[in-house]
Amino acid sequence: MRRILLTLACLAVPGLLSACAAVPGSHAAKWRNPKDGMTFVCVPTGHFTAQVPAERTSGNDPEKTVPQEVTFLKGFWVGRTEVTVGQFQRFVKETGYLTDAEKAGNRFTWKSPGFPQEADHPVVYLSYADTRRYTQWAGVDLPTEAEWLYACRASSTTKFYWGDLVDDRYVWHRCNTEGTGTRPVARKRPNAWGLYDMVGNAWEYCQVGDTSCWVSRGASWTRCPQYRTRQGTLTGVLLEEAVEPRLQRCDPNPKFPPYPWDDDRGFRCIKRASPEAK
Repeated sequence: MRRILLTLACLAVPGLLSACAAVPGSHAAKWRNPKDGMTFVCVPTGHFTAQVPAERTSGNDPEKTVPQEVTFLKGFWVGRTEVTVGQFQRFVKETGYLTDAEKAGNRFTWKSPGFPQEADHPVVYLSYADTRRYTQWAGVDLPTEAEWLYACRASSTTKFYWGDLVDDRYVWHRCNTEGTGTRPVARKRPNAWGLYDMVGNAWEYCQVGDTSCWVSRGASWTRCPQYRTRQGTLTGVLLEEAVEPRLQRCDPNPKFPPYPWDDDRGFRCIKRASPEAK
């Protein structure tokens, strides 16, 4: 394994250009975005090992990956929670914005997702384009997949940021919500850097290199920790798969494009400039 700065075109890490003072305890510093009231937590410098797509040559397996160390020379700021219904409502009230689901006349939207929500629940039923409009308004951005994984893991080397087993003290999922919808943010325990619901509650959009490609990370209340095959065999840990340190290639034309919005899909913001710590 060799230590690198990940600079592949579709796996670029804009966080390398960010600024957030890397001093002992700096990750505890917070910044409040005056635009939407979101509290951001400082993520310090560091690195983590990820499986990244191997260089493509003739005859190579397009799914082949190799381990590489992704390094962040400067820190950055990440939203303490997922963007909430109340914060998105603030954006809509100021701009008059209509989401893609609303413009399409979809039965469910962020206003009425099909289950009860309060202002402190993560907003859902948003398209990737919706989240981009919000971040532009709020003066922030969406994290790249590498930034999101680094912030989620918070220097941990276990499957999850709390250990190797699913722990309901940290995560909302279908089994402990009885499949009834999202839950208020920041009710479970945070990771070591003070970020809540990095696993569970809502899927979170991440950029894959540039704004034309995205993935969802973190899993949601719709995911059970485990599932069984038709033969009854227990397989795969779904929550684990949603946070595994594996980066994607930019694919603007996927074979199986995901739904443009869904009842469990939200987002979290990042700030790469260095606001004054409080």
